[in-house]
Amino acid sequence: MTTKTVPPCQAACPVHTDVRGYVTAISSGDLETAIRINRQVNPFPFTCGRVCARPCESVCRRAQVDEPIAIAALKRFAADNTRGINLFQKPESLYSEKVAVIGSGPAGLAAAHDLALLGYMVAVFEAQNTIGGMLREGIPEFRLPKDIVKEEIDFILSLGIELKPGLSLGRDFSIEGLLRDFQAVLLSIGSQKSILPKCKGIELTGIIKGVEFLKQVSRGERPHLGKSIVVIGGGHTAIDAARTCFRLGFPDITIVYRRSLEEMPANREEIEEVEKEGIKVMYLTNPVEFLGDGKVETVRCIRMKLCEPDESGRPCPKPIENSEFEISADAVIFAIGYIPETEILENNRLIVSKDNRLIVDGTGSTNIKGVFACGDVVSGPSSLIKAIASGKKTAKATHCYLRNLPVEEGEKFLPFGMLNDRIVKLISKSGRQKMPTLPIEKRINSFAEVELGYNREQAVMESQRCLKCGTSELAKQLRSLSRSK
Repeated sequence: MTTKTVPPCQAACPVHTDVRGYVTAISSGDLETAIRINRQVNPFPFTCGRVCARPCESVCRRAQVDEPIAIAALKRFAADNTRGINLFQKPESLYSEKVAVIGSGPAGLAAAHDLALLGYMVAVFEAQNTIGGMLREGIPEFRLPKDIVKEEIDFILSLGIELKPGLSLGRDFSIEGLLRDFQAVLLSIGSQKSILPKCKGIELTGIIKGVEFLKQVSRGERPHLGKSIVVIGGGHTAIDAARTCFRLGFPDITIVYRRSLEEMPANREEIEEVEKEGIKVMYLTNPVEFLGDGKVETVRCIRMKLCEPDESGRPCPKPIENSEFEISADAVIFAIGYIPETEILENNRLIVSKDNRLIVDGTGSTNIKGVFACGDVVSGPSSLIKAIASGKKTAKATHCYLRNLPVEEGEKFLPFGMLNDRIVKLISKSGRQKMPTLPIEKRINSFAEVELGYNREQAVMESQRCLKCGTSELAKQLRSLSRSK
């Protein structure tokens, strides 16, 4: 394995996007170069520019001075302003082997994309009639418009990938059957089966699952849940469900989360939008019982306190004795955890772990020769960008298997260290550009996109905040600042 020292943003990105490179290109107005840099490692720049977890921003050295660079917003700007540019030609079929990809979420499509570019004939099997998995049905349009998802998927499919929608593993075909027609199978069915707690009253009518609710609304249905809605959870699905309820016109929405704001997985900007939309958030609160006569009417909760960290590294919440209280609820939406459809996997002779994940080795290979897996079915629920990285890694391993090559570890990216205090004091402060958003009054009964994107002036100003870590340009700037001060 070779190692490479890079800016912290690039090291933190699961696909190791050259952030410095594309941000620099934006600052000089070269948007085509910016989007090419992105697409070299990530087939979803439109999507990631909107809904990425942004691990790059959390390590940005600019934050030592004032605020991190708005890396995702700049990615979106480059993507939105280069729509229609054909960056890759349809590749020639270099190999006779065919690869079947099961599942059309981000991991599966990323794998299909890379295998097609390598020269394989790829077919994607999808249980639904629409393509895109959770990108299409699990993320509301006010965060990720459907036309954006369609454009991104159409680009991937234009590489010559065959699409087989409406075909479900276990119902319409088996892995054993696929291996008669394909030389490798890549499994990417996600982790969408909701987990419900074993609480008293969980069987009451009006208690629904977050992902199913979002899918229902995505299909154009408008469920009548009542007036008071309680959403359980603190991740993206919980936030999306609560904000969807706001758009459906429900007047009283409360998010219940067992940890504090600092531990909440959702992005800070999303939480700010929740507050703007008048949605209440109860931190350090956990449901213990659901009450009602056949239908949920009340949620009994208990206050929590944070103790020693658990296996996730976050402080573990523990209940506070005699702190129970009740919340009125016409409906409860649960968004606390998800697992794969393990029965389907086991029926196809695949081995599943005790924590309901498909077992693979370091290359993504399962217990069946020629069958690989990637994404949430292996890792459990994770972020979009991690799913993309998983798909790309497994595509490479599949290629090595088909060519009878050893699977070599890729480059290891090591981040530059933090800036020392002397350097931080030399750099002038310059606040992050504020993202334009849709006015609150226009969000009710509307799924129009909330974040409107930077204009050209904002994008250039934001890109010029980049310190260009590791370049001679940064050193020159610091020498100049040192002389002037």
